[in-house]
Amino acid sequence: MFNRARLSRRRFLGGTLAAGAGAAGLALAACGGGEEEGEGTPQAVETVEGEPKRGGTIRTATMASILGLDPHSTEGVLLAAGFYSYVVHVTDWQGNVGDLAESWEIVDELDWIFKIRGDVRFQDIPPVNGRQLTAQDIPASIDRLRSLPGASQQWELWTDKYEAPDARTFTFRTSKPYGYLLMTLGSPLTAIIPVEAAEHFGDLKSHAIGSGPFMLKRHSRDEGVDMVRNPNYYHEFPYIDGSSIKVLPDQASIQAAFRAGNLDVYDAPNRLQADAVSGVSGTSVQSYLERTYSVFVLNGARVEAFKDERVREAVDLALDRKAMIDKLHFGDAELAGPVGPLWDSTLPPEEIEAAYQRDVEKAKQLLSAAGAEDLSFKLSFASYQDNPDRAAIIKENLAEAGINVELQAGELGTWLADLLGGNFETTSFGHLPYLSDDIQLQSHHTYGFSRNEESFLGVEDPEVDATLEKIHETIDEDDRIELAQDVQRLILKRHGPTLVLYQPYGYWVAYDYIKGYTPTAYGLGLYKYDYWIDKG
Repeated sequence: MFNRARLSRRRFLGGTLAAGAGAAGLALAACGGGEEEGEGTPQAVETVEGEPKRGGTIRTATMASILGLDPHSTEGVLLAAGFYSYVVHVTDWQGNVGDLAESWEIVDELDWIFKIRGDVRFQDIPPVNGRQLTAQDIPASIDRLRSLPGASQQWELWTDKYEAPDARTFTFRTSKPYGYLLMTLGSPLTAIIPVEAAEHFGDLKSHAIGSGPFMLKRHSRDEGVDMVRNPNYYHEFPYIDGSSIKVLPDQASIQAAFRAGNLDVYDAPNRLQADAVSGVSGTSVQSYLERTYSVFVLNGARVEAFKDERVREAVDLALDRKAMIDKLHFGDAELAGPVGPLWDSTLPPEEIEAAYQRDVEKAKQLLSAAGAEDLSFKLSFASYQDNPDRAAIIKENLAEAGINVELQAGELGTWLADLLGGNFETTSFGHLPYLSDDIQLQSHHTYGFSRNEESFLGVEDPEVDATLEKIHETIDEDDRIELAQDVQRLILKRHGPTLVLYQPYGYWVAYDYIKGYTPTAYGLGLYKYDYWIDKG
């Protein structure tokens, strides 16, 4: 429907924002000597015919209950992007771009200085009443995020101090060089809030008072969310007056509402569901490669055989990833690298293809050499979406290599508790998307992302660990990308213990009067607010 040009993060940007950049302002530019500086103005990333029009409400639907709105929680994080501002944005069409930050620089490998906009205000409702957002709100928001129950302890690994010496300056000093600071500040979890709102209401589960493009009109756990345009937002968009997300019980209900014209957009989970409404007059379908990905996890802490690289390689070689793609996604998925889809450091497709060649005979030979011809284990999974079908295919694949798999289906909550507690032999599931390569890469460290776990899956690899540590401490983007590719090759060679299977396509079906929007891997709305409605 629309053309999209990917922009390099290695150059200064200029021009005016025409479409597709959301609340984006700046690009990361590299300077000599390992120092980087972000600077510039918003840049167009799409070409769309016609001038934007104001007005109207875009109506979408979801099957998931709206559990809460707190931007510093997993329940509210994806909705938060519409209500709040961030120091920077992480986008899949421009990379790291400024939001509150007009510019930034790295003074040395530890000290970062961000210059903050002076024209951003919180919503004009109590208890903030439209006060100006200042740099002081940034450390206060980060403090709150880090203080909440269940907050990631990963901040402790590289944070020295952060502060706001004046209303327009935010500084961050890391305890050691940390290459992913921009991605961390750009995570939807790092929303900048007025702390007095959280104190006034006790929490933000049912409130959203930010400085982002939208304001909360109504929220109901089982009915949905209605939001309206924030008239004080510092950009000229959103052009629409509002957005409505309705909770409906199943895909059939969503499709019926779309056919009846009661929804403007249908974010279909697969091609089959998109095809069910593709014949609706006046609509178009777009596909996009999602950042979700499916995995098969081998727990060496529970099955001793998995500590043997030959056994893990045998399991890996027996998997028929292309058959999974064909059977589960009608061919509409791609092989994904060994840590899942990354922003800039994904291995070349041909290299991934070569690494995932199936070889059942070699798998049998490896099992024999390891003395594991009678290998058997349990495969647990949650009984929802395509997990049961994927588990059945894995069982069939491994049976051809002489491996016996017992399937164990479970209720979602029970399965998740077992997963987090390491109470499984093997498991398979779909990973939600990550906004930071840091999380996906560092999760393959022997001691986990936060470095405070024991060897969770019972597989240690000092070479992988050392490379991951070096990635953390590499500021130069090109050098970091090269290291990230190197460590992926090492992870491929050790064959798990987390085996990535594939990355599916998503489908976005919309009435043609929705203009200026191209779906991203995060669906409708994340940092992209400059679309409009044109009904003639």
